[in-house]
Amino acid sequence: MSLGPFDTLFGFLGGLTSGNLHLAGLFVLLILLASLQIGVWFGRLAAGRHVPTDGEKSSVNFATAGIMGLLAFLLGVSLSMASDRYQQRRDSVLAEANAIGTVWLRASVGTGTEGEALQKLLREYTEVRIAVVMGSSSDKQSDDLLQRTNRLQSEIWTLARAVAERSPTPISGLLLTSLNEMIDLSLTNRRNLNAHVPSYILRLLLTVSIFAVGAVGYGFGLVGSRQMVLSVLLLGVWTLAIVLIVDIDRPQSGEVRIDPAPLVWTLQGFGPAK
Repeated sequence: MSLGPFDTLFGFLGGLTSGNLHLAGLFVLLILLASLQIGVWFGRLAAGRHVPTDGEKSSVNFATAGIMGLLAFLLGVSLSMASDRYQQRRDSVLAEANAIGTVWLRASVGTGTEGEALQKLLREYTEVRIAVVMGSSSDKQSDDLLQRTNRLQSEIWTLARAVAERSPTPISGLLLTSLNEMIDLSLTNRRNLNAHVPSYILRLLLTVSIFAVGAVGYGFGLVGSRQMVLSVLLLGVWTLAIVLIVDIDRPQSGEVRIDPAPLVWTLQGFGPAK
């Protein structure tokens, strides 16, 4: 969705949100304060040309309340989408940890010498998956972790297939089934970690915020009352809400991160390395 002159603003804000979230929050707050001030100027200009009647003031307040209601709705939708994705990420991490633990246990039953090799690879694989969930400081490091994940999956599958071909028993069949589930869940986890609130939703939220705050400022200017303290408090809280949505939507780089504890517990359950 193209918003004309707002595209440059959104592009700059997008660069900030991918870096310093606090700086992005300050930038949003300054934008909203500027919008409020511009609204106040227009309100004072309108009041200087024509003294508003009580009916006109009520109409402005009614329209402003409607815009703020729409803004609150958009904020609720955005927060709900971000929180739903956060919960999906937590659930997929737990499911993957359980799948890895199942493969570990089945690799120790009737697999011969390949079983020890499988468990050794699973230990390394779990360490890599923990690093994936915790996030990386660069795209290169993320790519390296992805390549290590794919390589280890291939090696683990090759060993498990060798076991199944040598001894096609129900145990080896269960091993392949649980291994297939583990690989599938790694893809699910990758999808969830990269699933974000659509950018146009965040753009719409910021755009409506700018116009809503401008409408509030217009109402202040029209009645000649700035309400500076309450205005700054309102904008500060609103900015924190927007920053929270963006933060939840950055599971590997923000303040609100996905806890890799289930994978860590699984690794601890493997016992000391041999």
